[in-house]
Amino acid sequence: MARSPKRPDIEIIYFAGAKISLFHPGRPPAKPVQEMHGLLATWPHLYLTDELGEQLHRSPLDACHDHDIPCRSTQAAFTLNLEEELSTGFREEHSAQVWRVSTSSLKKPLVARFYDPLYYNTFVRNRFAAIEREVGIYDEAYKRFQPLVGSHVPTLHGIFAAELSVNFLKPRHIYCVLSDYVPGIDLQCLLDKHDLKRNNTCAAHKAAFVDSIARLAHDFFARAVIPMDMLPKNLIIDIPAAPSTSEDFCDVEGCPWRRKIHIDLDFPSTQPEHPYALQAKMIDLGLVRFMKRFPAMEDIKYCRQWVLAQWNVPWVGPETRDLLGRWVSQANARENITQA
Repeated sequence: MARSPKRPDIEIIYFAGAKISLFHPGRPPAKPVQEMHGLLATWPHLYLTDELGEQLHRSPLDACHDHDIPCRSTQAAFTLNLEEELSTGFREEHSAQVWRVSTSSLKKPLVARFYDPLYYNTFVRNRFAAIEREVGIYDEAYKRFQPLVGSHVPTLHGIFAAELSVNFLKPRHIYCVLSDYVPGIDLQCLLDKHDLKRNNTCAAHKAAFVDSIARLAHDFFARAVIPMDMLPKNLIIDIPAAPSTSEDFCDVEGCPWRRKIHIDLDFPSTQPEHPYALQAKMIDLGLVRFMKRFPAMEDIKYCRQWVLAQWNVPWVGPETRDLLGRWVSQANARENITQA
């Protein structure tokens, strides 16, 4: 059957109600290779051969068929039902097509990341090598994050090959990372200038959000991993139900979290066993750097500075920074975390 050089519209493949079959890949993703510079590591350049570059320009669909992922068998593991398109962080239109999905075999909402080279950002030179590396990062990160799975990162259900068939062409296969859907409040809503909750949030609660993310970064660093995409769209705050609608957790009238999120104005992070302590999860691990080993840290002051520098958060004013300075203490560090 002749192959078409045309690239179909993305809405033909990914839309609410679409069904996509998942297969077990015939080989695991390649281990991500880094160039080490002391304790830190950088990714090497993804070179593009002249032949591949010409084929991507002339017929990207043919190139995708030629780089098809082999499957272990012809029998599908299960079928996904696409329900709602989700955010992809600051790399939007760069890597994965991210969808909330459901399947009859697992009775809970899931998140599927489809790494389709046909719609990968064209600024990335070798999109096939970039996808292989990004999926390999997920695989390697979860090996290091086993004690954090479920509490700090969503549960990973596996890396699969998704089968796509459009316009009666022969099917092609792409990588799909399947994980749990994480409920909670997207931290992005606290930074959106058009969101009233962001404007009315008191300084103590703002500092508590930063503190929970800093502790998350500390737990990552302790396992020799630097998350390079720790931006609000990739972070979820898990907020337990308040014990009483009459109990106030801050003294600022009009703060939307006054009766919803517990904070201790003296040491909000020193009691992680508190039933109403904030807990943050990172939902996208596609962009991290691995280290040989990270030096032991006595507290998480560095993590707070690093998080704030990544965010360039406009709402962290002097009052909030004073609170963060009060909260820096050795007790904030997770003593039970061992270095990787």
